[in-house]
Amino acid sequence: MNKSNHFEELSSTYSEEIDDLVSDSEGKSVLTARLKEKRKELDALLQMIEFAPEMVAPVFFDAFTFTNPALIVSAIACEPDDGDFPTWDSIASSLSLAEWAKPMVQKVLAAAGGDQFMVATAAIEYLRCHSKTAPVAAKERDEFDRQKDEDDEDGFSDLGEAGADWLSQQGFDSHTA
Repeated sequence: MNKSNHFEELSSTYSEEIDDLVSDSEGKSVLTARLKEKRKELDALLQMIEFAPEMVAPVFFDAFTFTNPALIVSAIACEPDDGDFPTWDSIASSLSLAEWAKPMVQKVLAAAGGDQFMVATAAIEYLRCHSKTAPVAAKERDEFDRQKDEDDEDGFSDLGEAGADWLSQQGFDSHTA
């Protein structure tokens, strides 16, 4: 699938945002609760759709069913500033919206930049659900985390050692109070 630079970057930051929402600091799954909270905060989040769309887009997590993926795929190849970037009206017939999402779409479309945001959100949701590269990135991230855990069981000793080394290089004894 040919992705424009815009969608390459946006899908990456969106994926990171979703990853951040998945679990709490104790590793417990909290995605459903966090998505519910974001959806309640839509009015406040609307001011961010132009400069941080990845922070707002999760309100539409799992809101779309793609009935004509070709239109979405063609949008993914476009840059938003190009004259060929589709409008929401031109792609809306290529997808179905969950009932709970319909009132939120109307709010977003009424906001400045809402049309472009909705197209982009549908596209990154399509990429999240249908991209063949997403599992590879997750696998690589899991391998990185596993290696980090093997190298440093508590996650802090390397930082402490680095700090002690730096202090000693500066002429301080890192073991004094």
